[in-house]
Amino acid sequence: MLTMGPGGIEVVHCVYTGPRPSFMYPESTHSTYTLLGVEAGSFEFEIMSQRGRAAFGDLVLCPPDTLFKRKAEEDVTFHVFHFHWSMKEPPGSAHIPVGKVAIRDTERLLSTYAYLRKLQKKIGRMSSAKYLTIPLLLDLLFLCEMEREFAVKGKDSSDPIMQLAAGYIHRHLFEEISLKHIADKLGIGQSQLTRRFHSAYGSTPVEYITRLRLEEVKRLLLETDETLDAIAYRCAFESGSYLSRVFRAKIGTTPSGFRQNYRI
Repeated sequence: MLTMGPGGIEVVHCVYTGPRPSFMYPESTHSTYTLLGVEAGSFEFEIMSQRGRAAFGDLVLCPPDTLFKRKAEEDVTFHVFHFHWSMKEPPGSAHIPVGKVAIRDTERLLSTYAYLRKLQKKIGRMSSAKYLTIPLLLDLLFLCEMEREFAVKGKDSSDPIMQLAAGYIHRHLFEEISLKHIADKLGIGQSQLTRRFHSAYGSTPVEYITRLRLEEVKRLLLETDETLDAIAYRCAFESGSYLSRVFRAKIGTTPSGFRQNYRI
């Protein structure tokens, strides 16, 4: 257990799974807190008096000894934490939330998910891997607290339709993405999609897609010896030369310069 002030937090179980068409158990009750974060797909849930639908960008939290019902609406990919919280109160809050929390800072959320996926490969082989998930869990709870602060200050501007758009982008990030197709699926026009997406996430869909793809490009530059053309193909850029131009414009250096300067 990681001790923090008057108490601590202990991750009992942490898993990443999917895509899968359904949950192994449609309902369960645990002696721990449960946090379920959706990477792709969606599901219906019921916790106490709260019912709803969770999709990409949503965290669903269930307190100990409480029935958690869920039903997948489509193939779903998700992270699950079961954890004990023995602190007198969470940092900056009187309680851990119950039910769904929609996270607007999806870039930070995706970064946390990416670290969790990497750690999943080590859990079971590395005794400290579960311990390393604790700061990632705390980051997810921090994002929940930030959303609570936004709501208290009257800045709750979450847009469920745009969450669906972001979820679609995330699932198809390295494929050809048509904004018209997304808009048609959501039953809105392209201009409305762009305007509402910018309002929800601070960037247009095209900027959002490019930024996420470039994050994967940076990872591949640092962690592999793949050629720029190969990385461009994997990350849905039309060519290595086009990727190089975009990378320099957005990151401020060339891919080769980035690899040389930041590789350890």
